[in-house]
Amino acid sequence: MTVPLVGLPEPADELLLARLEAVVRAEFRIDVYWPEPDDPVLGGACTVADCRGVPRARGLCNAHHRRWLNQGRPQLAEFVADAAPRRLRGTTPSQADCFDLSAVGGQLRLELAYALQCRHDERTGRLNGHVFARVARVVGASRCGSLLDVPVDEWVGKAFGSPRTAIECHAWLRYAYRVVEDLAVGSDPEALYACDVWDARRLGLPEHADSRLRLRFDAITPGWLRDATKRWARFRLAGGKAWSTVRTDIDALASFSRFLIAHRLELAHPSSITRPLLEDYLLWLAHTTVKVPTRRGRIGGLRTFLEHGRRHGWLPGLPASATIYQEDYPPVDEAVPRFVPEFVMTQLEATANLERLDDLTIRHLTIVLIETGLRITDACRLPFNPIIDDSVGWPCLRYYNHKMRAEQLIPLSARAAETVRDQQAHVRARWPAGSAWLFPRHRANPDATHPVGATSVRRRLVAWQHDIDLRDEAGQPVRATPHQFRHTVGTRMINQGVPQHVIQKLLGHASPKMTARYAHIHDTTVRAAFDDYQARRVDIHGRRLDFDPEASTSEAEWVKHNLARVAATLPNGYCGRPPQQDCPHPNACLTCPDFQTTPQFLGIHRRQRDGTLELLTAAEQAGNARLADNHRQVATNLERIIETLETIDEQDTTDAAG
Repeated sequence: MTVPLVGLPEPADELLLARLEAVVRAEFRIDVYWPEPDDPVLGGACTVADCRGVPRARGLCNAHHRRWLNQGRPQLAEFVADAAPRRLRGTTPSQADCFDLSAVGGQLRLELAYALQCRHDERTGRLNGHVFARVARVVGASRCGSLLDVPVDEWVGKAFGSPRTAIECHAWLRYAYRVVEDLAVGSDPEALYACDVWDARRLGLPEHADSRLRLRFDAITPGWLRDATKRWARFRLAGGKAWSTVRTDIDALASFSRFLIAHRLELAHPSSITRPLLEDYLLWLAHTTVKVPTRRGRIGGLRTFLEHGRRHGWLPGLPASATIYQEDYPPVDEAVPRFVPEFVMTQLEATANLERLDDLTIRHLTIVLIETGLRITDACRLPFNPIIDDSVGWPCLRYYNHKMRAEQLIPLSARAAETVRDQQAHVRARWPAGSAWLFPRHRANPDATHPVGATSVRRRLVAWQHDIDLRDEAGQPVRATPHQFRHTVGTRMINQGVPQHVIQKLLGHASPKMTARYAHIHDTTVRAAFDDYQARRVDIHGRRLDFDPEASTSEAEWVKHNLARVAATLPNGYCGRPPQQDCPHPNACLTCPDFQTTPQFLGIHRRQRDGTLELLTAAEQAGNARLADNHRQVATNLERIIETLETIDEQDTTDAAG
């Protein structure tokens, strides 16, 4: 939301007028501005053949856009092919084809002309002449000397006609107000940092991907606390902290300020911040509805603010006891990955469902998210050519990990690589002049200079999942977020036996802590399979081994099983002996009482029995009685094992058929 600056003196009309006189070009200092036909923002032509109307939405003029809506939004290509051109009344173009400034005069006209010039130069969202004329009439009737004489929310509160027209007028008014305000404020950094609202664009800082470009300090009281918070925020930005991180810091101080207001506490000086006061705040925060991670963030933000304020002298007189300790943080429940169940993923990955995403950019981006597990911010800002082949020609994806602030390379699946190349072809066809981005946003982007936004992608995915009627195994509607695709990739890799350090590298985790969450899911999954294995195992004598998953020793047996599989993997079964103990039966597992096996090894056991019988015959013919006895014992054990395993296998087949 565009808001007026707080904390700056209002600029003199003469100063703003002088700046307007200096920057508004002659082509916009006229009563009516006629855009060039090829102007992609203010001009252009309707996509219907031979139509002279200026596009308003989806490449259609006002008249054709209304017809398209009235016909129930049919496929756009079919509508354009069948539609007849608009009939003009006489030879005079309509108000939608031009921008009429005759309803305003003086400085207001220059301000609207300057906003029109900025929109023309920025080459982003389209502007309709009807919207411009309606805003000009409302502004001209106000008898104000400048847009800045009235807060923008008061302008927006005026009547602008139908709801749809009002939305478009509000958007244009906010834009015009912002660019005029930018010109009035100028670029003095000290003046900008003195404001109670900071704008990333005005400060020359990189825009955050979620477009929340403002930091607000006006909710923080008393004044000395607000000033100290501003100084701290500036210090944090100078130290390289992300804009979003500093916004979270300010939210922590705003929360502390709300506590002071709720308890009617007026702190006249930093010396009023004491340990008992901090304890009262922690108790108040604990009784709010704020979730534990947010509470921890607010406590951590206040703790860092106090430490930096004491260290750098921003909080003179702050008591040494005014400290927040580690034990003041609420405990965190063990987090588990929010992966998407395979039943749901099957629907999301189905080709027929993906094809219902009409926007190719969103479709291709969705596939890349599913295949790679990239964070949505990193995926949206992929460069146009992100593929690099490794030494054997396998495609790798180069991307910037904004959390680790480093470029990374990860191997691509064949499907992901093919999708990237399809998207490159789509971008070349849509924007022949090229783009720096692999996923440019579709609208308000004639030169493909802006990547698609994460918020827009999330909104489109929600609508798509509703369209395909996404449901879980219980038949209930379900939704999957882009970040859940990331958790799903990690969980899938863990379940396939990929080492944790490899997954950490592939997903770009700064520490193994997050990757360890996927291992927790893996243990749960494998434990279920382990319980099933335990119920189907036999020993060397062919006897089925009992197992109670509810027994007190089941957890210890599970740990022993995991360690044993790492230490000794056998070709025909598993060792049930703890790996800490030495094995007295090397290379003689079929005579070892610790040997265990399951029906999956039946084929191996049959081949080994046949080979053992041949060895037994050879030993008897050679007169080697001791060797023959060993082979005979192995063959006997194998016969018992095979007989029992065949019985278990037949039972499993019968159960599956039933």
